Amino acid sequence: MANRGIWSLFGSNPTTVLSTGLNSLAPAGTVVSATYANQTNLDLYCDVEVNLASLSPTAGAYVSIYILAAIDGSNFPAQSAADLRLTTTQLFCTVPIGTTASTAQRVAVRNLLLPPQPVQFVFDNQTGATLNAAGNTVKIDAYSFNLNG
Repeated sequence: MANRGIWSLFGSNPTTVLSTGLNSLAPAGTVVSATYANQTNLDLYCDVEVNLASLSPTAGAYVSIYILAAIDGSNFPAQSAADLRLTTTQLFCTVPIGTTASTAQRVAVRNLLLPPQPVQFVFDNQTGATLNAAGNTVKIDAYSFNLNG
């Protein structure tokens, strides 16, 4: 009987890639995460969870998450926030944010492909509101296939 491939979640908990850097982030502000070592982890996919504390976003609110990969293992692209928005080459996902006033938001995006290099995540606040002073996070839950299932 042939082996079958199944999902394999190697970590026990999601990894927080952004937290305090999101606190009081102004509209159109960006923040870059620390490096996530996917050259070691070699995960194929991840789910992203954006958790924003109470805020009052404007119509059409969203956040974008860009991914910067160090293709040579140590040097990340050095694009400005404006340049990132002009092209989609680094866009990882766009997360719509509900516009109900003064509510917290928790939104997940599933099955995003991770490159096999060190990566950094860039959060771009397009909610039209300054983020709360505490309680904001971006987490990833990385996984691959287990071919010995």
